[in-house]
Amino acid sequence: MAKDYQQALQYLNSFLNLEKKAFFSYKESLKLSRVYKLAEYLNIFYKDLKAIHIAGTKGKGSTAHFIAYLLASLGYKVGLFTSPHFFSFRERIKIVKVREGKAEEKLISEKSATEIIEKFKDPLAVYDKERPTYFELITFIGLEYFLNKKVDYAVVEVGLGGRLDSTNIINPLTSVITHIGYDHVDLLGNSLAEIAAEKAGIIKEKIPVVSSYQRHLAAKTIKKIAKKNKSSFFILGKDFQTTNIRMNKNYTSFDFEFGENKIKKIKIYAKGSYQVENAGLALASVAAIKKENKTAALFKKALSQCRLTGRFEVVSKKPLVVVDVAHNQSSARAVSDNLKRYYLKKKIILVFSCSSDKKPNQMLSLINYDVLILTQFNHPRSFDVFQLKKILKRKAVVTENLKDALKIAKDLYTKQSLILICGSFFLAAEAKKEYVRI
Repeated sequence: MAKDYQQALQYLNSFLNLEKKAFFSYKESLKLSRVYKLAEYLNIFYKDLKAIHIAGTKGKGSTAHFIAYLLASLGYKVGLFTSPHFFSFRERIKIVKVREGKAEEKLISEKSATEIIEKFKDPLAVYDKERPTYFELITFIGLEYFLNKKVDYAVVEVGLGGRLDSTNIINPLTSVITHIGYDHVDLLGNSLAEIAAEKAGIIKEKIPVVSSYQRHLAAKTIKKIAKKNKSSFFILGKDFQTTNIRMNKNYTSFDFEFGENKIKKIKIYAKGSYQVENAGLALASVAAIKKENKTAALFKKALSQCRLTGRFEVVSKKPLVVVDVAHNQSSARAVSDNLKRYYLKKKIILVFSCSSDKKPNQMLSLINYDVLILTQFNHPRSFDVFQLKKILKRKAVVTENLKDALKIAKDLYTKQSLILICGSFFLAAEAKKEYVRI
């Protein structure tokens, strides 16, 4: 099977992977009409899935995991589709289920992935229209796998934007929109209203919309699109609340209220007030589709069991190393808030790199570091480190790879220090490979 899986992986990697391109034409490269045609051609009965669809700039993956765990706590088998991945594309396609009181995440097996890819291979070989992209094909694999496994619900995270994303073929029970900020402005638009319009493109007619707190222009745009689609609209801070937030070193506690649905003293083991926002959004999203009583204890247990990899994650204690997938202004601000809250007295040694389509100065201006080590990661989208240094015009140590950057960081490290690695999901993935046994 290992050989067959490697061949299947090689075939999958032969498709155009836009995730490896810093710049491309958004409207020309992402075509939902192509996805509809291909899904029909490949006989993927995606309309049979009960789905929850999630778009936004920050917190999509965290919210998706929280929702999956909440639904699993009610006894359901839940499919979870997220992106990108750290080590294997199989991380994007999971089944979440509670066994003996504990929620478990199980990746699609190599065997199942190989069988589905092989099933698609022959029809695609004679397909005389546009080939799918890498992400589109993974979307098909995920949907087919969830159908094969007869999941009760599928929680599906958007890859890019929303309106044109391949996941937007599903007909969800609810559309979820996380915090919207400035990211992929070259593709989605230069204003919050334009970006919000692309994200809100997942809204379907008469399907409820649940949103995180948004800045005025984003909220106005989402509300307008929801109204146009005759969709009920619920937004954090107005229609549902997270209150009494209490943070300590190990966990965060908060209360939740959505109409008659009230839950007190919820604990999550993910750092940052923004994770409370994501958990509250998840609770509201489930409440919008599941009108069940006596769920408070189950939901509290589910959220306490959910662990989020790569989100302000301590990957080493000696030396103290934190990895975060932050890759835009909004997430950099969240990292900064966490540093002030949890490690105020630490001297921050920041190991930083980002993709070449990002705005590094805007991210770095939000993080109060003591030492800056610039590097680059092994990916086509990585900013060339020397070009990065030139653009930043900041005092920094320059290294050409993460291993060298970490060696320098460790040489500078004292008991008063913290090594922070952030700037890109791809950089975080490389860092995790250094510290996490695969």
